[in-house]
Amino acid sequence: MQLRTWTSKDIKAGTRVFLRIDANVPIKTGKAQDGGALGRISQALPEIERLRKRGARILLASHLGDPGGKLDKQLSLAPVAKVFEHRLKRQVPLVRDFQAPELKPGELCLLENLRFDAGEEKNSDSYAWKLAKLADVYVNNAFGVCHRRHASVHAITRHLPSFAGELIVREVAVLTQATTKPFVLIMGGSKLETKLGILNKLGPKADKILLGGGLAVTFLAAAEVELPVYPLPLMQTHDLTVARKLLRQFGHKLVLPSDLIAKPKQHLVADIGPETRDAFTGVIAKAKMIIWNGPLGIIERSDGMAGTLAVAKAMSKSRAQVITGGGETVEFLDQHKLLKGFTHVSTGGGAMLAFLSGEHLPGLEALRRV
Repeated sequence: MQLRTWTSKDIKAGTRVFLRIDANVPIKTGKAQDGGALGRISQALPEIERLRKRGARILLASHLGDPGGKLDKQLSLAPVAKVFEHRLKRQVPLVRDFQAPELKPGELCLLENLRFDAGEEKNSDSYAWKLAKLADVYVNNAFGVCHRRHASVHAITRHLPSFAGELIVREVAVLTQATTKPFVLIMGGSKLETKLGILNKLGPKADKILLGGGLAVTFLAAAEVELPVYPLPLMQTHDLTVARKLLRQFGHKLVLPSDLIAKPKQHLVADIGPETRDAFTGVIAKAKMIIWNGPLGIIERSDGMAGTLAVAKAMSKSRAQVITGGGETVEFLDQHKLLKGFTHVSTGGGAMLAFLSGEHLPGLEALRRV
């Protein structure tokens, strides 16, 4: 996919640039948590510096959480503005109600949470026009929202010359490269419906498909394996039907857990067991390319993170090219100091899944080079 990118002809000293970033990071005790060098705020900085060197006047824009189109002080981007001020060593005023300050070349501000207005998620053209009037040029560097048909991602491109930032260009380049064999697909998480697209798209190319989390439990039930916890609330009849079909299609390459860490009184499976960890790490050791999405257990629990941690460590030490993504994954890898061992950590979980599933992402289609 060829995307339009800006050049010195498009952005000069004094050009007002609406820069869509993804600063949707956790806020804990009033402070924004970035997730280390590969966090979303950190990865936004290179494009900001590129624009500042051109003398652009930059209006940063992002969403935070899901306020439902209403003002929610708990979801203000004020803590994010403070992080940018610290990283850039300059003032980054927070702008409310479209009252952007008179910026000098090289200066920047941050617009308040875009989702405080219902027009954002509705892809409202009138809301997009209000945003567009603040700038001369639009640059999208927020891969994590490119699968959303939202005003600041899609509709705004009708009103301004629009370009992809370097972060998006890099994401697309990495995610469109050919797979190298042996290619291993590792899928976790709880819901089959969110993984179905990538399983159908990449499953035929994979040499092995390792499944963990609630996803694996659904497949085990579909294979009529006796479970330590049954029935599970998340398990749906439709999911079992789909899982049976995938078992017939990919059964020879699927690697399901042989043991589980179960909590019968709580009706949940917390993690994959030690035998499964060893089997998974053995497959990883032979791989040349790995795509991983979703935890293999309930990583928020002390008794649910061992499997994901063991597999993540194995991937970080392997010689394979390893691609993963998603805010929860980045936070987990940063917490355990494993980020450096991964070839590419995508800033978008849902967007990465959608892209790898072969879906057309509205945010990218709007920037496609004709």
